[in-house]
Amino acid sequence: MIKTSRQRRWRHASAAFALAAASALVLAGCSSSPASSTSGSPSGSTAVKSSYKIGVFEVAQADLLDTVVKKFEDALQAGVPNATFTFDLKNANGDQSLISSISRDFAGSGDDAFAVIGTPAVIALAQLVKDKPIFALAMGDPVGAGLAKSLDAPGGNVTGSTDYIDPGLLLAKIKATQPGVKSIGTVYDPSNQNLQVWVKALKAAAGPAGYSIVESTVSGPADVTQAARSLEGRVDAILIGPDATVIAGIDAVGAAATAAKVALYVVGGDVTKSGVLASLGANYPETGTTAGEGAAKVFLGAAPGTVPFAQPQGLDVVFSKKTIAALGLTIPKDVLDSATVQ
Repeated sequence: MIKTSRQRRWRHASAAFALAAASALVLAGCSSSPASSTSGSPSGSTAVKSSYKIGVFEVAQADLLDTVVKKFEDALQAGVPNATFTFDLKNANGDQSLISSISRDFAGSGDDAFAVIGTPAVIALAQLVKDKPIFALAMGDPVGAGLAKSLDAPGGNVTGSTDYIDPGLLLAKIKATQPGVKSIGTVYDPSNQNLQVWVKALKAAAGPAGYSIVESTVSGPADVTQAARSLEGRVDAILIGPDATVIAGIDAVGAAATAAKVALYVVGGDVTKSGVLASLGANYPETGTTAGEGAAKVFLGAAPGTVPFAQPQGLDVVFSKKTIAALGLTIPKDVLDSATVQ
């Protein structure tokens, strides 16, 4: 059983299971001593212990991110049932200064490994921690960020799961859903390396698909409302990419889309949120599970750099029945038949 409690940006969770004698064979991942995390082997090797402390780092507060983290924790514990894991969460709430300070705190901690969701947080921590495993959850482009040599053989101490799906596939689904859409707005944080890659790919796919892309950028959570409102009257639909900062403010984007009477598509998210028409993208709970399964391999002896990044197995599509009705849309049967409607 994992018990959790939350207090602002910090959560403690513990999972206790009986330790069998066979556990002496378990583990080769992080240094068992609390030596400086900026020294030691880049492979992140770990001594055998009966219990482990995992630092969990969320770049922003959002239900979707919490779900991914929970799935990771469950999969890791299930994969190494004879050990006891304690999970300690810090949340940066999309604040760059907090991302930096939390990274420094974790780097100086005695944690055995780290699970991180949000590209800026992964990069910040990986710059400081070289000798302990870092599990990146639903990261867009680990190779482009310089944290992995390849997805299949990362090298170094960072592995986990990715959430990248070609934006061209998303545009094709939007075209099938709403053939009349010509201009698509997007809100994102340009300081996020993952979003730089994603928006570049979106714009490259837009021209051949017959779309124009209208960008509205943010520098933090406080900017999301105004950025979303700035799209009113300029776009036929809104598509939000895998940006944790904007996803955390999705209520504001949904309100703007509702006011403008345009469809809001999100790359992974909760379609019960007001204004959201559809979630298009990776199965985000699954990215947490697959990252946890990979982490279990590390705690059972594999070097982090030899564990491949788990990748999405296709486009997951979920529509909101409520928003379909609110917008008065008639969605082709073949589109609905290949999706989930909630």
